Amino acid sequence: MKIGFIGTGKIGTSLIQGLLQAGTASTDLYVYSGGHQSAEKVATQYQLQLVNDYVDFAGCAAVIVAVGGPTVEQIIVDLGTTYHGIILSTGGGDLVKINAAIPADTAFAKIVPNTPVQIGTGITAVSFISDEKQEVITTVKTMLAKLGDVYVVPEKLLGIYGTVSGCAPAYVDMMIEALSDAAVQNGVKRAESYPMIEKMILGTAKLALATGKLPEELKDEVTTPGGTTIKGVTKLEEQGFRNALIKAINASAN
Repeated sequence: MKIGFIGTGKIGTSLIQGLLQAGTASTDLYVYSGGHQSAEKVATQYQLQLVNDYVDFAGCAAVIVAVGGPTVEQIIVDLGTTYHGIILSTGGGDLVKINAAIPADTAFAKIVPNTPVQIGTGITAVSFISDEKQEVITTVKTMLAKLGDVYVVPEKLLGIYGTVSGCAPAYVDMMIEALSDAAVQNGVKRAESYPMIEKMILGTAKLALATGKLPEELKDEVTTPGGTTIKGVTKLEEQGFRNALIKAINASAN
């Protein structure tokens, strides 16, 4: 499956890295130059096809527009006048408005991937117009499944899915850093603390997925009466730990 890219920032590059890791040939990935040195650098680094005109995307099953800002809708519409296939945007755009503005043989959908797509463990939320063709939906889901889990959601929920899966990793990174600080404060070497904490989080998540148990059930399994864990949990509650996370998600979502 040949895939084109317009935009090679963090998200665009993460998608490229994930597709390459999943076995997509570098010769099947096309990057639009547009005179941007960053695009040329990424194309050279990963030995991708560098193109200078939208017409060069003709053989691609999909083109991912990985740019944002006020010009994204115009870029998509301009692309649709030349490229006839599936256009995916990571930077927004109105589903109904754009689908009405592009040719009938061109489809437009919105995606919100998170950075773990680069190692095949990502989450990508995707929204289609209500009457999108099944073959378009199948093609997009098949492509994105190479990068991790795919959630097809209504457009009105795309933002919150993206916030929880895309912004929360930064909160987790901050938590890892803070736990490491505490470990170092108590005598553990920094270099040893990070992998220990990261594997603890990974193991905890895997246990939840494998058992299907609710978070409160798993928490109760390690909070013995009068034990050390419940003392720490109580302190987290005193500091507003859960409320801080809720507020952080709401702030990122608005």
